[in-house]
Amino acid sequence: MKNKHNKIVFILLSILGVMGLVATLIYIFHSSTAILTSDSVITDVLSHQQRLNNEFFLKTWYYGNEFWIFSLAILTYILSFVIKNNILLRQVSVLITALLFFFLLLKYCKKTFKLKETLITIVIFLTGISYSVLDYFYAFNAYLTVAINSLFIIYMFYIVMIEENKKKSLLSILLIASLLINVGSLRYFPSLIVPLILTYITLILISSKREKLKDIVSKNKNKFLLISIIFIISLAGLGIFLILTNVYHYEQRAGSMTLSILDGKILVKKVWAIIQCINNFFGFDNRNNAVTFMTGAQYFVSNHKDCSIFSILSFTIIIKFIMCLFVMIISPIVLFKNYKKNNKFINFLLIYNTYSWLFMIIMYIFTNNFFYNYSELKYFLLNIILNLFMSIYVFYNYIALNKVKTYIIDIFVLLYISSNLYTTYITISDNNTKAINKKYELVNVLKANDLYYGYGCFWSGLLTHFLSNYEITVASLEFRDYGLVNYKWYSDEKWYNRKSDKPVFLIIDNREKKNFDDYIEERYYNPDKIIKVNDFLIYVYNKDPFANVLE
Repeated sequence: MKNKHNKIVFILLSILGVMGLVATLIYIFHSSTAILTSDSVITDVLSHQQRLNNEFFLKTWYYGNEFWIFSLAILTYILSFVIKNNILLRQVSVLITALLFFFLLLKYCKKTFKLKETLITIVIFLTGISYSVLDYFYAFNAYLTVAINSLFIIYMFYIVMIEENKKKSLLSILLIASLLINVGSLRYFPSLIVPLILTYITLILISSKREKLKDIVSKNKNKFLLISIIFIISLAGLGIFLILTNVYHYEQRAGSMTLSILDGKILVKKVWAIIQCINNFFGFDNRNNAVTFMTGAQYFVSNHKDCSIFSILSFTIIIKFIMCLFVMIISPIVLFKNYKKNNKFINFLLIYNTYSWLFMIIMYIFTNNFFYNYSELKYFLLNIILNLFMSIYVFYNYIALNKVKTYIIDIFVLLYISSNLYTTYITISDNNTKAINKKYELVNVLKANDLYYGYGCFWSGLLTHFLSNYEITVASLEFRDYGLVNYKWYSDEKWYNRKSDKPVFLIIDNREKKNFDDYIEERYYNPDKIIKVNDFLIYVYNKDPFANVLE
């Protein structure tokens, strides 16, 4: 009976896995393009600028936050020499990045799971989990890269520092190289490096059996030397980041190194934002239900607020919420209670992830150092991935201990995977070709009116540049009470104060028009023409009213 049950579970998992694979490919090659924003195409525009200027480190480019060019744009940059279509280029780049993620996931599974748990883990991520995860993984082509970098370093650290390996010297060099290449960022240090070092020290102390500190250090002399080298190398990586950001244009929106002014309201707001981040990962949100990204519908996803309490969507929300509670609360408690019984790799991840959560939450709540607004909470993505991974271990090592419990767990897991697949289906159907057609319409109208240079807010600027195959340049502006200023955030210094004999434009969307219509016309002359396209107004000027005015 047990074998028959397992066969049925394997067949169902395989069917759901194939459906998940198809859905993922549809999302990458169809829906992700439909919901693109300027934030999503930063990597693509950056690699295009590198090729255009024939330089890897761009001298006139305004970088922002992370110096991701070491790892993020390299793949797109290399592929750009082969793939000329910019949409196909980003899709293939995203696909390869996704394959790297699943390769690492398999490596983690091999350290921990049998075939059944491995298949479950892969299928869960194949089916998309939630709109938020789909967006982070495949639309942005950025935050999954952050997770991959971290997953790789965590895995290498475990092999080198915890596990005895014959190729230790070679692997140590690879770990150090990966630290230098990937940890060029302020955020990696508290979320990755410090927790890893503390994890190693904690594991050594736990296994020391009350030995004297001197004896512990003496016994692990070589490893403590290596951990010191890792720390120094990580500092060097951070130093390289700081040097590069001083040499090249760099706008640091995060990293102010100031303490938060905390009162009860702010504290509650910050804690609630962390809870919302976790909810968004699992696709459960009181306002937008299962398809949400932080604050809602700004990324062209339909809200399903009015769905019936007896609908399939409501059922999926309940399943996802139960999974969320288990993964984030019950699972860590069970693992700590059974620490001595746990798999060695699971204990390593458990301690690391606890430290990482702790440091990230402290940094978020008590400082303005690593997060500048709530959207930055997407950096908890790695921690939630690890929580979910460890929960599969809990399901099949501490709960499914008899036939009945195994059936219950298998049914719940299959329902959870089906719920993921259903919300992925909703996301794909919501993000149809109408969304991307509207964006192309703006590009086509600009081209039809012979408008190839102008200004606009960041959210429409880089995207218009990308969708026009880089023919239309849109210099990003920021609207302030006293006027317009350059928005030096992933833009080129050469885009501003250009002398042009041709008409220039200013793209204003409905929200901007409401807030800034009065002073735009008053301070920057009346436009010679106004063209309306969907939610946008295009102000056309025969003479550039912004030249030498913008800061």
